[in-house]
Amino acid sequence: MSKYLPEHLRDSEECRQFLLAINTSYNCYDRDHQMAERAFKISEEEYLQVNEQFKHELGLKKTSIKELQDAIASMNVGEIITDHDNLIDIVHYLKEQVSKRKEAEEKHQDTANRLSFLISNLQSGILVEDEHRKIVITNDTFCKLFDINAPAELLTGMDCSQAAEQSKHMFNQPEIFVARIKEILHEKKLVLNEELRLCDGRFFLRTYIPVFLKDIYKGHLWNYEDVTERKNAESLLKASEELRYFALESSGDAIWEYFPKEDKVVLSERHKEILGLDNNNLITTPIEWVSRLHPDDISIITDLANGYSSRNKSSHQCEYRIKNSQGEYTWILDRGMVMARGNDNVPERVVGTHSNITERKQAEETLQRSEEKYRNIIANMHLGLMELDENGYIKYANQCFCEMSGYGLDELNEKKVTSLFTFGENSTLIEEKKALRKKGVSDAYELAVKNKRGELKWWLVSGAPLYTDNNHLSGSIGIYLDFTDRKKLEFELSQAREEAELSANAKESFLVNMSHEIRTPMNAILGMTSQLTKTSLSKEQENFIQMINTATDHLMVVINDILDMSKIQAGMLNIEKIGFNMQSVVRHAVQSFTTKAEEKKIQLHADVDPAIPPVLIGDPHRLNQIILNLVSNAVKFTDKGGVVITVKLTNKTGDKHYIEIRVMDTGIGMDGEFLEHLFDKFAQEDKSFARKYGGTGLGMAITKQLVVLMDGDIDVQSGKGRGTEFCIKLPFIKGSNLNLPVKGTLNVDKNIFDNKKILLVEDYEMNRLVVHSMLRNFNLYITEAENGQEAIDLLKQQTFDLVLMDVQMPIMSGLEAITIIREQLKLSLPVIALTANAVKGENERCLNAGMSAYISKPFNEIELIEKMAIQLTHNNNDHPDSNGAAGPEEEGLLYSLDKLKMIGNDDTVFIEKMLRLFIEKVPESVGIIIKSWENKDIDGIKAQAHKMKTAIYNLSVTSLQDTVHDLELISAEELQESKVSENIIRLKSIIDEVVEQIKSSVYMQQVK
Repeated sequence: MSKYLPEHLRDSEECRQFLLAINTSYNCYDRDHQMAERAFKISEEEYLQVNEQFKHELGLKKTSIKELQDAIASMNVGEIITDHDNLIDIVHYLKEQVSKRKEAEEKHQDTANRLSFLISNLQSGILVEDEHRKIVITNDTFCKLFDINAPAELLTGMDCSQAAEQSKHMFNQPEIFVARIKEILHEKKLVLNEELRLCDGRFFLRTYIPVFLKDIYKGHLWNYEDVTERKNAESLLKASEELRYFALESSGDAIWEYFPKEDKVVLSERHKEILGLDNNNLITTPIEWVSRLHPDDISIITDLANGYSSRNKSSHQCEYRIKNSQGEYTWILDRGMVMARGNDNVPERVVGTHSNITERKQAEETLQRSEEKYRNIIANMHLGLMELDENGYIKYANQCFCEMSGYGLDELNEKKVTSLFTFGENSTLIEEKKALRKKGVSDAYELAVKNKRGELKWWLVSGAPLYTDNNHLSGSIGIYLDFTDRKKLEFELSQAREEAELSANAKESFLVNMSHEIRTPMNAILGMTSQLTKTSLSKEQENFIQMINTATDHLMVVINDILDMSKIQAGMLNIEKIGFNMQSVVRHAVQSFTTKAEEKKIQLHADVDPAIPPVLIGDPHRLNQIILNLVSNAVKFTDKGGVVITVKLTNKTGDKHYIEIRVMDTGIGMDGEFLEHLFDKFAQEDKSFARKYGGTGLGMAITKQLVVLMDGDIDVQSGKGRGTEFCIKLPFIKGSNLNLPVKGTLNVDKNIFDNKKILLVEDYEMNRLVVHSMLRNFNLYITEAENGQEAIDLLKQQTFDLVLMDVQMPIMSGLEAITIIREQLKLSLPVIALTANAVKGENERCLNAGMSAYISKPFNEIELIEKMAIQLTHNNNDHPDSNGAAGPEEEGLLYSLDKLKMIGNDDTVFIEKMLRLFIEKVPESVGIIIKSWENKDIDGIKAQAHKMKTAIYNLSVTSLQDTVHDLELISAEELQESKVSENIIRLKSIIDEVVEQIKSSVYMQQVK
């Protein structure tokens, strides 16, 4: 452009600027063109690259769409468009299918949960395994049945291939159990309700269900059910049915079944015996049965069949005659009932029994024939007979009844029996008997009536209900015997018995008075002689004292014999069961007569078998009395020769030992005639014997009774001039040293008596003097009263620490006085009864009246002081002194060691041994008492109560002394009473507490 531009314009600034702009624009265009060409080139390459990528992605898309279409087609979800390439439509379709699938899965899971819950709560054991025998699901019942100690949910996935081997020990046939499991798994076939027996007696039912999906085995299900109860019930039912069938057959009843639709009869084997049938002439159809019926009885069966076919009858009972194989008719009691009916309610099966009642029918006919005969016999026996209807109106009376009552038959007919023969309470009695007849009860009773003449009569009535042939109660029948004369005799005998009882009471009163009147002066005599022996005596005076003692001993034997016989006759003599040594008992008896034997210059020898146990359990005091009686007579009636006592063990069974005691003498002997009466009361061979030899004639009678009470036997052999031999056989139980009574000398602390005020109430002056003499060495004060009234007056005025109270006194007796002391004066001081009444029951009578203790006259000094010391000790413990001391033992204790300390002279070794024996033996005795009570063993209760009595007394468990006393004297009639159980419960409770107190006592800790 500069080349063609005019010259004048070349220097123009505006033109130059214009040209520069054009040049710049051109350069920019050229540059932009180059850049555009370059950019286009680059874009074309990128496009081709992107295009290739799009082609690749399009191919993938088409492949994916194709695969999605194939997948959708394989889902079998219905008709879809598989050539549609719209991905969004396909995605929407898939979302719809996923949603449906999710919903289906939720439903499937819900169903699976329900199934799992159902399996978990099934009462049968379920185990589902896959094809590899891995657990898919099981339940707790399965685990329980197979003793698997793990929750069911933790077993999922576990391998069960060894399960059969692990559990085979539970089954009765373990190897067969394992083999059968393998067989089932191999066959993979359905198995239903296989029965399995376990070693412990249970029964399982097993079901196996294989699981196949599209004919492909996917596992299996085991179902185990415990059917033990059902199995046992079935066995019991089967046994019951067999037993019922057997019982019916055994009872003589034959069983039959009738199937109406089949017109078939099935008879049991018993029918062969009843009807004389055999296999050749069995009855199998109803026609055959009816053909044998008595013509008069066919209608019975016909009516019966019509009743069943008309659907109106469900059971029946009837009697008819049927011909047996001998051509004779047998009476049958036919009973049956419908067991099954068809849809039309027509019986399909009827079951029943046939009983042969021929003998009963014959008996009824015989009875009917003989009824009139017996009516005549009753009339001939002068027995009244009367029949009443249900309302008590007379329907019939025989002639004898008319004569008894004084009424004619026309006067009795249709009259109410209560309007004629009753008065006072008798009308109520007749109404009661009427009610009994309605209940079907027969009985006999006595009835006082007045006959038509108004005379009192006694009738013995035997009444019974009266029935019609249809077994309907129609009234009653009575047989009447007039026994007025015998009743009068009974009244006379009753009156005589009352007189005899009065005589017996008079006898007892005589014995009581005799005991008192003899023992009271006897107490004074023995007491004074005892005090005399403590003084300085010459030889002659000693002989006088010895003669006095001998005379009093003889007198005591007489009174004791009389009292013992009285106790035996009244059944009130108890035999103790305590430990004793046979050697000691025999030695004591021999020593009692050694001096007498030496005086008569005769031999007295005893030989005891060393095989006899050192300790036997029995009554040593009564045994000693028996031996003393026999030895006394032997020495008394022997003037030359001697007396030999032998004791030997003859037999033993367990702990029971049988001992034979023989007492042989060379005395005057007895003739055979007297031997028959030897054991009679007051028996003596010659009346002159009483003058020459003395005695009451009661010794041998008492000896015989004592031997019998000890479950033994006594025998005697004798002859005039040939001596006498007694043989006694007695059973004893072997014991031990623990059974021996605790013996000890009571060493009384004189300080117990210091400054004590004693009230002595005794009407017999010599006895008051004896008591003063016995207590003179003690520092105490004695105030005297001669009767109970004086004692009451003194107790109102003064305070005393102890009262010695005679029981039988003039003006006011001791028992009357103690009642006032306890109930009116409200005094709790100890009162010791002094009684000369040795009759059994006196002890209880005194204690029940309120006495604290009991001493029987004649008593010795030691016995009196011992009783007083015990009561004063108790009183000190019960009433602490003013400084508040609680006594030697701790407060709240149920026992006291005072007696043990006195008995053992404070010997701690002795006391420790006694306490340990108490802890060991007394609870053991309580246990035996409880067991004996449960077994109704009254002897066991009494024996153990007696055994523990000494231990409770020695430990001063005063709260139990009455309880143990009651248990020791319990009778068979009292065994069922609630008081006995209450005493036993109380005994155990207190003994347990005493034992615990002893174990935890300070004394026992110190001993340890």
